[in-house]
Amino acid sequence: MKKWTAHVAGLAATLMLSSVLPAPAFAESPPAQPTAETQTVTETIGTAYLKEDAALLQTADSATVIQQLPAGTTFKTLGTDGDFTRVSWQEGAAYVATNALTQTAPVFQKQATLTSKGPLSLVASPFDSTVVTTLPAYQRIDTYGTFDTFTRLKWDEQYVYVSTTQLEQLPKLVGTRYAKRATSLFVEPKTTSTKTAVTQNQAFETFGTTGTFTRVATKAGYAFVLTTDLADTPTVNHPETGVRYIQQQTTVYATATTKGKVVQSLPVNTSLQTYGIEGSFTRIKRNDDYAYVLTAHLGTLKYYPKTARLYVQRATPIYSDAKSSSPVLKQHQTNTLLTVYGASGAYSRIIFRGVHAYVKTADLGTGKVYASTGTRYAKRNLSVYTSASTKSKIMYSVKRADKLTIYGTSGSYTRLKKGAVYGYVKTTDLVTKKPDLYDVTGQRYVTEDDVVIRSQAKLSSKKIGTLKKGTSISIYGKSGYYTRVKYKNTFGFVDSSRIGLNKPTAKAKKGTTFYVHLDQTPLFSADVAYSRPAAYLKKGTKLIGLKSIDDDFWQVRLANGQTGYVLNPYISTSKPDMKLTQKAIDRAKIYTVKQTTSFFASPTSPKGSGLVEQGKRVYPRHRVGNFYVIQSGWTPVYLPVSAVTITSDKRVVKKNNTRGEKLIQAAVQHIGTPYTWGSQDAVNGGFDCSGLIHYATNKAGKYGGRTNVRGYWYGAFFTNRRTSISSGKRSDIVFFQNTYTDGPSHIGIMLDSEHFIHAGGSQLQINSIYEPRWQEHFLGFKSM
Repeated sequence: MKKWTAHVAGLAATLMLSSVLPAPAFAESPPAQPTAETQTVTETIGTAYLKEDAALLQTADSATVIQQLPAGTTFKTLGTDGDFTRVSWQEGAAYVATNALTQTAPVFQKQATLTSKGPLSLVASPFDSTVVTTLPAYQRIDTYGTFDTFTRLKWDEQYVYVSTTQLEQLPKLVGTRYAKRATSLFVEPKTTSTKTAVTQNQAFETFGTTGTFTRVATKAGYAFVLTTDLADTPTVNHPETGVRYIQQQTTVYATATTKGKVVQSLPVNTSLQTYGIEGSFTRIKRNDDYAYVLTAHLGTLKYYPKTARLYVQRATPIYSDAKSSSPVLKQHQTNTLLTVYGASGAYSRIIFRGVHAYVKTADLGTGKVYASTGTRYAKRNLSVYTSASTKSKIMYSVKRADKLTIYGTSGSYTRLKKGAVYGYVKTTDLVTKKPDLYDVTGQRYVTEDDVVIRSQAKLSSKKIGTLKKGTSISIYGKSGYYTRVKYKNTFGFVDSSRIGLNKPTAKAKKGTTFYVHLDQTPLFSADVAYSRPAAYLKKGTKLIGLKSIDDDFWQVRLANGQTGYVLNPYISTSKPDMKLTQKAIDRAKIYTVKQTTSFFASPTSPKGSGLVEQGKRVYPRHRVGNFYVIQSGWTPVYLPVSAVTITSDKRVVKKNNTRGEKLIQAAVQHIGTPYTWGSQDAVNGGFDCSGLIHYATNKAGKYGGRTNVRGYWYGAFFTNRRTSISSGKRSDIVFFQNTYTDGPSHIGIMLDSEHFIHAGGSQLQINSIYEPRWQEHFLGFKSM
């Protein structure tokens, strides 16, 4: 054994690895050996080899095993003893089974190729720790079988051993990758190990990763490259394409997609060297790697937010820097529109020919500068717009007949100036000669005598004149409840309810033939409805007029000679259409005329007998065919259903079950019925004002005898008297004075703080206490 050890120590220092030198082929088979029974071994000392793993015995009886030895172990032989051969062993002798020996050194077959986990220490045999040589880590190594915990290797044409735990299976090929940049190849997976240079795009077969490194193949074995220095494809080098600036805080991506890995975020005005574009992204470099930012977030100049769009007010120089001593690039002319990107001192920043430049802020303004081109007058009240379009914002307004200085035109618009700001009006709305203060908006007739003209649209203004009934007047628009008229070259205002589209007609003469237009027309025995009618007349009944009593009654004679009194709102000189029956309507609705429309004396009349003004509320009594029966003054007329819009009136909707609500509902049921002097019951065809109050309060559960308006005002039936016009509330009783006689003379029921329902004028209707007709006679409120 000492001779073997000495022999191994003298071997050359280089191990022949499978990747460098192919494993030797098996030697030719040795000559057939005689069997144990016939083999003879001379006593002469010789050399023999274990051809297989075998036991070393202390005696020839195989009873005591000294040690197991691997195939290939070399012995000096000392003769035989039966089936055993005596061999020299540690200054003595031992025995080995003769059939385990061969006269020629055995040749082992390669078993596998493995790789080393770390640097290898090779020993001559499993029983001798003397290191023959060492090998670097991560080599590919051919193996020739194992013995116990050792693996057999071939080195310098001899077999040596290494601990099996120092070896591992070859890693599996993962794929080919490329060096992204010039980098290093390390012999171990750490940057402090020996390294060699690697060029960009050098290809490597890779075999998985170890920490931050990737294992790659070399000629002798494996080495390591930092994983971050490898790419799946060769790196394409892109030329520089210029410097750009971040225009808004933006994200840097590892790939040209917003779904890729985020590298970092960059602030506004970061300067970037670019390397071309890819889709909607621009390529940049971050730590020697290409990265990507959205091209839309880049600009050729530093970013300054837009702060204004201003016009040059006078010819002004453009400076390359924010100081007058800097080079002048050009001169901007008056009215040049500039986009401003903030200021630097007394200068405004602009972009000129692709670079930032500067002009004096004092030379800029919000609007163009125009010279005056004359004066004009506003033909009507006008809105002045910010641009030459009625779709633009309204700046201010001018009044009809205002004298205006103009500054040229823009299309169909004329330019005005207010302060330093220009505005625009339609050129057709201006005239060269000062117009009258107002335009004529229509023609009306005065419907009452002694209609007052006031200097302003309010009761407290000065009285400047009066108009007689039937007078035709031109009107010049409205103001609240008033209509503007011209009186002796001065504009004044009249109560709109005292003028109308229809010229007042003279009363019918005695002997005129009338016809009843509504079923259940009451016939009274006197010209007052204190008691129930003497009879009821059918629609179509023919009557002869005997005498007109005020506006509301006619004394008439029937065909049978009977005489009586009939309410004007039920009769007319025209014949009704007897084929059409009257149908009830919802009196709580609001009926409004869509546009100025004719009404007719009967459903069959070929020609209109008057007009109802657009927007006017009417109070239908019934529907007959395709017409509503309404009143024109004290006469029943027919208005086409198609001319009317119907809406709900929230003011008359019942809100609860209180006495006040019952009071209102009792009155609402009879909206549109005629004013009937002396009546306190619907069976009489209508109500007068105090009769309505008597009827409604009794329906509401507050019982009492009827009195007149004066009695209600001074009596105790109602309480909580108030005289402020703003103190009214829903279900209050409202009083008026001096309407047709001195003192308290008219009465109604409040629907809210302004509107009241009453039997007034020619019918039961709803009005505002602020209409001049009522406000000038307001007396006060009382409560139930």
